[in-house]
Amino acid sequence: MKTILAWTERPFTPEFRAFLGRFTLIAAIASFLIHLGLYATKPWYPEWISGPLFAHPINAIYTPFSVLLLFETYLLVFYLRRSTTIYVAKQYEIMVLILIRGVFKDLTHLELGDDFHWNPGNVELIWDLLCVLAVYAGVLLFYRISGYVSNQEFPNQPEELNLRRFINAKNLLAFGLFGVLIGLAATSLISWTTSGDALVNPVTDLNAVFFGQFYTVLIVSDVFILLLSLLYSDDFPTIIRNSSFVISTILLKLSFTAESGIAQLLIVGGVCFGLVMLWITNAYYKLGQRQ
Repeated sequence: MKTILAWTERPFTPEFRAFLGRFTLIAAIASFLIHLGLYATKPWYPEWISGPLFAHPINAIYTPFSVLLLFETYLLVFYLRRSTTIYVAKQYEIMVLILIRGVFKDLTHLELGDDFHWNPGNVELIWDLLCVLAVYAGVLLFYRISGYVSNQEFPNQPEELNLRRFINAKNLLAFGLFGVLIGLAATSLISWTTSGDALVNPVTDLNAVFFGQFYTVLIVSDVFILLLSLLYSDDFPTIIRNSSFVISTILLKLSFTAESGIAQLLIVGGVCFGLVMLWITNAYYKLGQRQ
């Protein structure tokens, strides 16, 4: 009997959870890179690589999010043994992640023309964004009312070793971004001057020439930060905060190709969404500090 009980404990040990977390991280990063790679090779193999998942590079974010959702499902079962409250809260957290994953899908169907306000895809995006804010705040309220908070669920400081690894990873990412910045600046300048746009229209096309491409790189960078953050913390507020930063960056990037008036709405909407999500996340951490 003791042997059977010991076996039933193994999937719920901290060691197994850490192992599964590392495996999830590797799988999420690998799936993201594979999806991006398939999208990049789509022009050469259109008969093999097709479908809605390869219609837009933003759809590549959908794949690692699906992997993260599987890990969150495991955490739901993991916490069932500890508390019914946290078990129910995990169900709500999974719904927030599903909604955020849906936002990435909505962003690929965004209409930036004159019918921006009444386009069904745009209305669905707005509703999904508002729903994410409402449910995320609702989960916070659920924790506050239930009184169930622990430092393990809401870690204020990650372990020193893991934090150092995360910082080193971000340093490497920043170095790579610096190289991309130099490369984009050089190629954009050459393309801009050789095409004759520098003399015909020296100001209007600057955003499309450089910043549109650079913000695409920033989106990929934000996704990597989201995935790498799992090296030191797999808690719900961290995942949601970093995910909201990705959405905010995408909205800012889309503003470069939108019509006048719509572009300003995308900028304000992107900044406000990131700001409110950060405020809710900080409220989570303050809730944990009271214990």
